[in-house]
Amino acid sequence: MLFVFDLDGVLYRDNSIIAGAPKTVCYLRKAGHKISFATNNAMLSRKAYVKKLNNMGFDCTPDEVMASAYAAGLYLKSKRAGGKKVFVVGEKGLQQELKTAGLKVFTGRSRVSLPKSTAYVVVGLDRKFNYKALKLAREYIEKGAKLIATNKDYTYPGKGGIFPGGGSLVAAVEAASGVEAFVIGKPMPFMLNKLREINQIKSKDTIVVGDRYDTDIVFGKRAKTKTIMVLTGVTSKKEALKYKGKARPDLILKSVCDLKKYY
Repeated sequence: MLFVFDLDGVLYRDNSIIAGAPKTVCYLRKAGHKISFATNNAMLSRKAYVKKLNNMGFDCTPDEVMASAYAAGLYLKSKRAGGKKVFVVGEKGLQQELKTAGLKVFTGRSRVSLPKSTAYVVVGLDRKFNYKALKLAREYIEKGAKLIATNKDYTYPGKGGIFPGGGSLVAAVEAASGVEAFVIGKPMPFMLNKLREINQIKSKDTIVVGDRYDTDIVFGKRAKTKTIMVLTGVTSKKEALKYKGKARPDLILKSVCDLKKYY
């Protein structure tokens, strides 16, 4: 089987490891399963996520990690966008991945003169988001830029509680521009299809493990994979149990550590 793990709320919260998560992933590897990691969080580059995961004891390789910032670069590269200008609402990880994909990146904090128009506006989580960035994004879209969202997660779990996510910023740009964003991350299938392609695994042999219904579980169900909900993130047991029939996750577990009971 290929296990595709979400990160925030599943394997860790902010920089705090979910107890027993690294040992569980190691156990699954030794049992012969393949492991991948997929996150909508676009603050970090894929390289930075590999470093973070390895420092936490998950022992992963770059090919096992699919972050939405990296996926946005892959998507635009597939559209032959190399060399084109892009206005980014997002942090260093997203900016780095788009530069690596060959795009000319500009932000509201750029020290160089901003272009009169861009081919794309790409929006991810930006903890320094301000009115100027919103205004510029709207103007570029009005002039013809295509609006791309790394994800539409309105919140994410962190140390100290639940924080506004990249989807909150996307909603602001959509409202200001009147244009709906094309979404790269979960629950859209782009990242999962790439991971299955890399691992040469069929949908029936894939399991998505997440803590959010509207992203992780729908992500798996759209691709007709098995889905497992864990309760260490943003979803309570009461909320998880409200989904019935085909909408319900295949398993609802207290944490990833309970996977050992089934696989």
